[in-house]
Amino acid sequence: MGLVGASGSGKSTLLNLLAGLADADVGEVRLDGERVPGPAEVLVAGHPAIRLVHQEYQLMPNVSVRQNIAYAIRFYEKSYQEFRVNELLRICRLESVQDRTPKQISGGEKQRVAIARAVAEKPRVLLFDEPFAHLDLPNRMVVRSMLLDLVRHDPERKTACLFVTHDATDALSIADELGVMYNGQIIQNGPPQTLYRHPKTAYVARMTGPVNIIKAACLPDLGLPGSPNPDRSVALRPESIQLAQTGEVTGVVRAVFFKGGYSEIEVRVSRYVKLLVNTTESVTVGDTVTLVIKPEGVISL
Repeated sequence: MGLVGASGSGKSTLLNLLAGLADADVGEVRLDGERVPGPAEVLVAGHPAIRLVHQEYQLMPNVSVRQNIAYAIRFYEKSYQEFRVNELLRICRLESVQDRTPKQISGGEKQRVAIARAVAEKPRVLLFDEPFAHLDLPNRMVVRSMLLDLVRHDPERKTACLFVTHDATDALSIADELGVMYNGQIIQNGPPQTLYRHPKTAYVARMTGPVNIIKAACLPDLGLPGSPNPDRSVALRPESIQLAQTGEVTGVVRAVFFKGGYSEIEVRVSRYVKLLVNTTESVTVGDTVTLVIKPEGVISL
């Protein structure tokens, strides 16, 4: 499960509560029906079956990558330690840096070491606080692929995983279920496709990807039927709008953002309507373009 929300919405606090690292004011956390105690009730905070990977990695600085991972299973037999560490070094793509200390490896490699250490004992629940926050694109791809290997493709045991992120792309691409958090509340959750295509509020729409939020009163300006509730907001995803050769709706390109396989352009249609549109056509700032909006792409909020 992925969890997205603005800064200060309560995502990291929720992770600490779930991991047994913070005490709840009310309510309780249960794992398979068993209550997870808070730090005020135990000598050492945390739960043995739950692992939280922090943004700061929290690695031991003066020992090697291999020793950092092995420390998590130090009470197991030496033969199993060797087997498990070698397995994680391979899965986490760390074999080439296993003898280096954390200060000698990159941020992406530190993240992978932290994850390997967290999963070494095969916990029932994995919690990640912004697992992709400090990573460049190649490392993000490696970590994403690695998480899928660890969580989904373990034939012996499936591990539940909850991660929080600011990036909707990460959440949409790997989560089986997605939740959107606002002011300490999960205001909508479900399959990523559902939240993306049917957000209940403008906040959910914005947190799950690029979107145009406009008043329903402006729909006729876009060649769409008017709404009985003109003051209500509606959402339009950029892919619901296409450039065309002919049509009644025109606008002026105000900005072009190249995204690689396509460009995201900002089009001023009227005084009150400015739209983000995805296109593979070559356009420049100042061009007049014709737009066609799919009626089924209008999402009532």
